[in-house]
Parts: sequence; C-alpha cells; structure tokens
Amino acid sequence: MPASWLPGLTEQMRQRFTELAQASLLVPERVQSFSTPRRLVVTGQVAARQADREDKVWGPAAKIAKDAAGNWTKAAEGFAKKNGVAVDQLQQAPRDPALPAELNLLHVKRTAGRDARAVLPGVITALLRGLAFPKRMSWDAWLEDGKGTFPFGRPVRWLVILLDGTVVPFTIFEAQTAAKGRAIVESGDTTYGHRFLPPGAAGRAVRVRSFDDLRRQLEEQRVVVDPARREEIIQSQLAPMAGTGLTDFGLLAEWKHLVEWPTVVFGRIPEEFRKLPTEVLQTVLVHHQKYIPLGEGTLVTRFAALTNGDRSAEAEIVRGMERVVVARLRDAAFFFAEDMKRPLADRVKDLAGITFHQGLGTYEEKAQRLARLIDTMGEGLGILTKGERETAREAALAAKADLTTLMVREFPELQGVMGGIYLRAQGHPQANVAEAVRWHYHPVSIEEGSAPARVFSGGDATVFGAVSLADKLDTLAGYFGLGLVPTGSSDPYGLRRAAQGAVRVLLDFWQAEETEKQPSLRKLTEAAVAGYGQALKRPAADVVRDLESFLLDRLRYVFTARARPGSACRRCTTFGWKPPRTSRPWPWPSSGPRTSSVTARPPKSTPACCRKGRSATCTTRWRSSSHPPPVVAARGVAWTVDTNRGCAR
Repeated sequence: MPASWLPGLTEQMRQRFTELAQASLLVPERVQSFSTPRRLVVTGQVAARQADREDKVWGPAAKIAKDAAGNWTKAAEGFAKKNGVAVDQLQQAPRDPALPAELNLLHVKRTAGRDARAVLPGVITALLRGLAFPKRMSWDAWLEDGKGTFPFGRPVRWLVILLDGTVVPFTIFEAQTAAKGRAIVESGDTTYGHRFLPPGAAGRAVRVRSFDDLRRQLEEQRVVVDPARREEIIQSQLAPMAGTGLTDFGLLAEWKHLVEWPTVVFGRIPEEFRKLPTEVLQTVLVHHQKYIPLGEGTLVTRFAALTNGDRSAEAEIVRGMERVVVARLRDAAFFFAEDMKRPLADRVKDLAGITFHQGLGTYEEKAQRLARLIDTMGEGLGILTKGERETAREAALAAKADLTTLMVREFPELQGVMGGIYLRAQGHPQANVAEAVRWHYHPVSIEEGSAPARVFSGGDATVFGAVSLADKLDTLAGYFGLGLVPTGSSDPYGLRRAAQGAVRVLLDFWQAEETEKQPSLRKLTEAAVAGYGQALKRPAADVVRDLESFLLDRLRYVFTARARPGSACRRCTTFGWKPPRTSRPWPWPSSGPRTSSVTARPPKSTPACCRKGRSATCTTRWRSSSHPPPVVAARGVAWTVDTNRGCAR
C-alpha cells in the first residue's frame, strides 16, 4: 500500500470494525488497528454470542381487527400471516402510552442470537467493502455477498481471521465472466514475514494463534506491525547523528509507513556541492529522494535515509544513495551556474513563451497586469507610498521570471524561491525586492505563525504584501472570469488557498500607520478584474460580484478558524473591510474592552446599530468570552455576533 494511504486506512479499519460489530450486537471492546505497507490489521474483543432480541411489530388498530360478530377481519389475518403466527397468538397493547385506550395488534418477534463465528464473516465482508481508497484496483475478485466483483486498493494475498485461536472461515473467489469462480484466498492462521529478511529465511510462513502471538512472531521475522513503534525505532536511530534540533520536513510521518523493518543509514554531501543554496540541497534530498538533510546550522553536509532491511549491506547501500544524490546535485550545480550568467530582470521577456492559462494569456502578460495592479494600489488607491510602489512594481515584474530558468524547470518546487535567491546572488541593491519575489506565492496556510511570518517579523512587509496580494487577486479574477469557480470539494486551481492567502496578507502583513489609507478589498477586486480588459468570458460586474462573495466566505472561514476561547473578536465589517490599524496580528489579546470603528455603507438588513444613514460608522465592542462567536453575513455585510452587546444582536 502507498505510504500516504496507510494513516487513513488504519483509522478506517478501527472505526468501521467498531461500528459494524456494534451494529451486529457483538459488543466490541478495545478495538485497535495497525498497518504496514504489506498488511492491514484490526484486533479487539467481541462477545462470544449475540444477545437474544425481542422486536415489537405493530399491526392494525384493535377496533378494526374484529368485525361486529367478533370474528377476525382480513386485516388481522393478513398481519398474522405476514409474521408467521396464528391470529390467536397476537397481542393487543397501546402503541402510544399517552393513549392507553387506543389498542393495536402486536406481535413480539423473538430472535435468538447467533455465535460470533457465524456473524463475523458478514462483518468482515462489510468492512472490506467499506474501506475508502484514493484509487481502487480491479483484480478479478468476487465476494459472496450479493454485490459481485470486489475491487480493493491492492490484491489481497492472504487473510488471517482468528476468534479465540480458531480460524473464522472466509473466502474470496475469482471473478470469471462476471460470475463467481474458484476460491483464490481463504482465511487461515498463517501469515508471512519480511520479504527479504532474515537472510536465508525471508518470507517464511508463520502460524499464529492470537494478535499478541502474531506481533511477537512477526517481529522475529523482521516485521514491526505497529507504526508508532516503527517511529520510535527511527527516532532512536536518528538521534545520535541528528541531535535534538532535527528538522524532518514532515518525512518522519511518512517514513514510518514506508517500511516494515526500519533501518536508518547516513550519507555525505561532497564538499563541492555544499556551496549550493540550502533550498536546492533540501529540495533534492527531501522532495526527490525522501532523505532528511543534516548538518551544522544552515549548511547541509550529510543526509539520513531509510531502508527496509538490516545493516549487513549498509556500506553498499549508502554508496549507491550517494551516487544518486551526487548526480542530481551535479545537475543542480550546472543549472545554477548557467542561470547566474543572465540577470533575472532580463528574463521577463522570455515569459512570453510560457502560458499562464489557455484563456488568460502568457506569464509576461500576467507580470504586466501585476505591475498595473501595483500602480493602482499606489496612484489610484493611495495605499502605497511612491517608494513602496516603485519597489513593489519591480518585484512584481520579476516575480515569475524564474520560471524560465533551468533550475526551476528541473525542480518546479523551487519556483519563486529561486527568483529571490538569484536576485540576492546577483547583488540586487534592495533586499525587500528579493524577499518579495522569494515569498510571493505565500502565505499558503492560514495559521498566524506559519510562513512567512518569521521572515517579516519586526520588519516592513508592505512590499511583499502588495506583490503577494496582486498575484493572488489576478489569479482569482482570471479564473472566475472564465467561469472556473470551485465547486464542492473540487478546486483544481487552488483558488480557495489563493483567496485565503489574500485575506491573510491583509490580516497579518499589511502594516499602515494611523494616518495612512487602508486597502479596500472591494476596490482591489474591481481593479484586478479590470486588468483583464475584454479577455474574460463573463461580464466584469458578475465576476466582481462572485469574487466578492467568494473572498468574503474565505474571510469568514479565517475568522472562524482563528477564534479562540478567551480571545474572540466581535467586529462589524463590510466587504470593503479594512485591516486593523495596528502592527499586531489579528486577533488581539483581550485585556479589557476594546473598540473598533469601521466605515460601512449598510444595506437594509444591517442591524439597527449600524443603520444610521446611507453612510454610517458602526462602533462595536469585543470582550473575552469562553466561546468564540459565530460569523454571520447578510447581503454582503459580515459581522460577528456579540452575545452580550454589539451590532449583530
């Protein structure tokens, strides 16, 4: 099984088995699930036998069950026949306890419980059928449950199903011309060890009698069933070489699902490649090889890799890994040297050969739109000073230029990053231009502390914010203008993430003094849509309206996700929302009541405290509370409900 599937499948096994066993009256307890790339395991305690059941089956009203002569009517006889009893065996009782005089015919159906051994095959069938895979494989299998063919994530090779040490019968058949064929997998008490270990006894069949026995014997055969235990082994092997400040780039969570017998080995980065940018080294090691970079500070000198074997051939394995890494780093060094021969600014015109989208032109056209949107921020809206506008305009023109470099063509993960690196390496006089280019694809996450929060902490992030915001709004306007709007869970162009990034730029990175103008998201949206001219398929007014609603929804999502007990913001906001006049990130710590004023043009549905004329100023208060307020909206106006006092009572 692919490593990315196993966490979800492992949890599904536990949940589904618990639900199915409970529904089958087997009273499951202490259910656990485990997994390796070659096996899915679920274990727990169930009742030896179902409890006997009594089900009440209600029939027609007693007053129509007999005729005037006292004989049973057809309705009563039909009800008795349906339940397989004589009509005289039917009972009478009030169906509604509140109406004791109104009686109905009643049959108490008694069902004897079955042994767990007879019930479990049905539970296992429903469990296997119900597992959700990102992709299913048709492997010509058939289950005898009335549903026919049995697709699964991967072909099933063996089944171990034990109850109190004895085998529970279960069979998977071959599907032949859409019909049941011969048995291809039958349950038993035999499992198989590691595919390559131990030497001379690899893949040995092992008979087991319980889960504890299975876990013990498989470990003797070099298989660790528990992913948590595999992670502990990996960390213990990493610790002596990596120290305490290890950055694993999320690989530890993946490594534990890649192998059955984890063994960590270490390789070296040759001296000649250590001068490459750290981001390049990390991309080669992490994204392409699944290795963890190691070193001193920011200098990468070694790497850690995971193998699914023992240390008998460790030297040969490490030598092979180093050869692969060196080959990739040699390519990267060549690309870096070639790219450095040309200033990044000279590459902007080459963007004419790279298509942004079939209906939205090239990246050169996008770069020009970004520059015009930056000009609008400065000259049209007055939210950038002349110096900020000129700097941001230069960064916007160069932001996509690294798409033409050899390095980004080979390592697409580095787009944006390499642009900033090349500007710094080529001695660009303004550091904030390089930083804006480096981070303009961010922010990706809505968490306050996520990248690039640390990069700009304590510094001016306005140039970065302007370029990042322009890029995201231009992308959103273009795709919305083509009618490519996210629907349900489908968002192939990452537009929700782009909208959340735009919202977060305004919340966390746009810094303005009390006397300076604040950005209006509505006006910026209108400017982004206008930048496409006649290129969009939909009317500009419709695009602006839909994009406003979409951004408002993302703003509401960010507010809701960030609200915390004890620090909740109750504010009255319109879509023309303006970020707080403070350098502190939202939400502010609550230290007594605070007041925020927002100029609004309220619609008729706006609460009375906000509706003071065509253009009014609504002042609300927020306080510390034990539960964050929900965010609500009405006709384009969003506000948070203050349960004590406020504009959305």
